[in-house]
Amino acid sequence: MNSKLLVGVGIVGLLAVLFWPSGSSQRVRNFFEEAEQFLAARKYTDAIAKYEEALVESQKPFVKTEVIDPDFNTLAKYKIAFSYTQIAEQSGDLSKYDDAVEVIEPLYAVATVPKHRELITFLWGYVLFKQQKFEEADPKFREVIQNFPNSIYLENAWYSIAQLNFKLQEYDKARTAFKQIVDAFPNSDFRDDSQHLIAQSFLLEKNYEQAFREFDVLTNEAFPNSNLVPEAQYKAAYCLLQLDRLEEAIDRYNRFVTGFPESTFVTGAYFDLGTIYTRQKDYDNAIQNYQLAIENTNDMQLRAEIQYEIGDNYVEAEDFPQAVTAYRMVVEQYPTSPYVPAARYGVAEAYMKFAAANSKAKSPDEE
Repeated sequence: MNSKLLVGVGIVGLLAVLFWPSGSSQRVRNFFEEAEQFLAARKYTDAIAKYEEALVESQKPFVKTEVIDPDFNTLAKYKIAFSYTQIAEQSGDLSKYDDAVEVIEPLYAVATVPKHRELITFLWGYVLFKQQKFEEADPKFREVIQNFPNSIYLENAWYSIAQLNFKLQEYDKARTAFKQIVDAFPNSDFRDDSQHLIAQSFLLEKNYEQAFREFDVLTNEAFPNSNLVPEAQYKAAYCLLQLDRLEEAIDRYNRFVTGFPESTFVTGAYFDLGTIYTRQKDYDNAIQNYQLAIENTNDMQLRAEIQYEIGDNYVEAEDFPQAVTAYRMVVEQYPTSPYVPAARYGVAEAYMKFAAANSKAKSPDEE
């Protein structure tokens, strides 16, 4: 080869090295740190832009990113996917979950750093859950549990599995997962909710005996400061009512309204007590509890229903004038109630029964 040509090639090669647009490791770090600051400030769109700038810079020659992360490309893209999920939750734009999946799916196939795989797998499961693709989300959460037993997301994975199976009405699977939370994570913020949903699943299956046992576990002693205790205690009493254990139910309802007088379930408790006493033909107690139920609700339609029940109880007690008064209150105070036609009929029927009772009461001499 001509020596002049060799010199020329050498010069061209040198110029290529000297003037080829090379990157800066420091610039990558700067972009990444700015992105992290935006992420911490929940400025996710800005964060994505900076992560993308960092990725572009990281692909230039002579840039070393190992000091930031062994697989910087995967980490930065994970952060972008995470940011998309947060934008979806901030804005309600569910298409951002699709954007997140577009980033996550190829990353999942190539990620080799264990920590990255853990983060990506859980995030993918989370996005699928938010998209209500429960059958696809379940195996992702289980992969986190199986492959990363020390994951910081372990509790969240179990709870997510429980929730999605509850939504799918796969109650056995849901209960198994909720039980993991209750037993394995004593300090979990999800623990009381998990115990409550175990009980609720049995209630939905009309397994009132087991539902009662599970609701009965949720007490202030076992779950201090839980705001689910009043609801659980009300539902424990309700299960006793469904089991026809009426005296036990009365006791539990009375303890409930005494212990939790501000609970939104107090109205239900008084209504249920009215129902029990009606069954027992103790009409005075039934009416008293129905009246207490009315006093504890602002729901006008519910008030109308309860007022109608009061009328029925007066009829059963053969106090027909009071029955007329009670039915008329439905018609006059709750004119839009669907109970109005029945109440009007009740007024007429009460008058007829009152007249019939008076007729029977008259002696032959009086006639």
